[in-house]
Amino acid sequence: MTDAIVLGLDGATWDVLDPLIEAGRLPNLARLRREGYDGVLESTFPPITAPAWLSMATGQNPGKTGVFYFQNRTDPDSFSFEMLGSDEFEGRSFWDVIDARGRSVGVFNFPMLYPPYALDNGFQVSGLGAPEDDSITAPAELRAELDEVTDGYTVKVPYADPKYSGRPDALLTDLHEALRTRSAAIEHLLTDRRPSVFFGVVSVTDWAQHYFWRYYDETHALYDPEVARDHGDALGELWERVDETVGMVADVAEREGAVLFVVSDHGFGPVNETFHSNTWLEATGFQAAGDRSLLTELRTTYFQHLRRVGEPIAAAVPQLNDLITAIGRRIRGSPEDTIDMEDSLVFAPRQNFTCGMLFMLSDDPADEQAVVDALESLTREDGQPVDPTVYRAEDLYHGDRLDVAPDVLFEIDGFECGVDPRPRADDAVFTTGPPSVARSGGHRRDGIYVVAGEGVEPGSGGRRSLLDVAPTLLYALDTPIPEVMDGEALTDAFTPEFRANRTLRRAPLADLVTVEAAGGRGDTEAMQDRLEDLGYI
Repeated sequence: MTDAIVLGLDGATWDVLDPLIEAGRLPNLARLRREGYDGVLESTFPPITAPAWLSMATGQNPGKTGVFYFQNRTDPDSFSFEMLGSDEFEGRSFWDVIDARGRSVGVFNFPMLYPPYALDNGFQVSGLGAPEDDSITAPAELRAELDEVTDGYTVKVPYADPKYSGRPDALLTDLHEALRTRSAAIEHLLTDRRPSVFFGVVSVTDWAQHYFWRYYDETHALYDPEVARDHGDALGELWERVDETVGMVADVAEREGAVLFVVSDHGFGPVNETFHSNTWLEATGFQAAGDRSLLTELRTTYFQHLRRVGEPIAAAVPQLNDLITAIGRRIRGSPEDTIDMEDSLVFAPRQNFTCGMLFMLSDDPADEQAVVDALESLTREDGQPVDPTVYRAEDLYHGDRLDVAPDVLFEIDGFECGVDPRPRADDAVFTTGPPSVARSGGHRRDGIYVVAGEGVEPGSGGRRSLLDVAPTLLYALDTPIPEVMDGEALTDAFTPEFRANRTLRRAPLADLVTVEAAGGRGDTEAMQDRLEDLGYI
């Protein structure tokens, strides 16, 4: 018997879903909202897949998990960055608590949960960040099972890959196929394996909104009415297919008498402008230039131009795509290659196009304050005002891993202006359009949640945190909540009769799970390559 189901819709936002619901195009999601308890689910800062899904699974803010992006520091005395892997999930996620109490739990397509690790009473299937091989499931034999029920299971659709440049039809076909396989796999796992608790994630929604936002949004800087005539409804059509999956999962939940959660890790919106962070830092004197030899310039500053030469070739001759991509990875450098780290006060690492993440190289608090002041008084080259929101790490996070967090973080114009740390061939600080054409849509903090099914009290829950998902799920299962979890159980989502049979209680994590040495991260360089295909690095 299945007691609880969580369906994660990566990047879902009411800004896109509400008009589709009002038009009658998402009947299943509309019914869940009507009969359930719903609202806005606030994401982490930054609202990025890696920290968001990990914080949702653990109920802990990034100051405790130590994860602020896909690549993170592990040593406060080093600026070496390591890729997030399943070792950060193991022994601290809600499913570990459930598994330790003898209940079966299934985790499907969960981002960055690689390599998967064995549960005593369930299974795991890795999602984003995992390779396309037999290592993505625990137990191992589950991979063949997925291949059989889906006619060939795939982990990702690399929407930012050059082979999709200028080929929206090809990408849309592959996204719909990936959604078909996800839906088939979820249905099989729910009806055949029937875990007591199931958490499955649909990722194609995120990839589609990154790529197709400029076709969907008439106000976007890259909107082209001629192209939009054929692809302007691509997102609507995909969400209609997703709604069918929602309906299938809701039917299973109803048959099983299960509580159903529909959640997203973050929201979405347009990216119409780009702020070039390291260019600005150098122009303001906070950063000193490093090696600017011709080879370094080709590998960093001019690499984007080389990529633009290769993209149309890969799009026209897809068979050459892997070769062109491999060559690009071998010659490409990092922003740090062009920075004199000894004489600079601060730098932005090669990651995160959503917001700014700066690491101080100076220990002088006055230098950090100067950077914050300069950001808060930021203007465009033409003198037009900018709307930055600047944070220090302690404004956003708390916990024993605060010392590896970025020192200064910022968003510009509510994330509508992306932030690009890569070197430029000119000295422009602001440019029109997103950092990457394939990422015309970008992340926002406002995601979604709906709780429906057995024992749920219909109504609006207002604004809640994604840190509340794990505690609420454990409460619904009448399971103690680890004391380390920052989130709160949404007890008001349930009827008085349901609450009468539950006890809200907390206990030390060590008393609830068998915390063993964390597993390996897998091949971090290969994982980085896979994330580059998706435009995250």
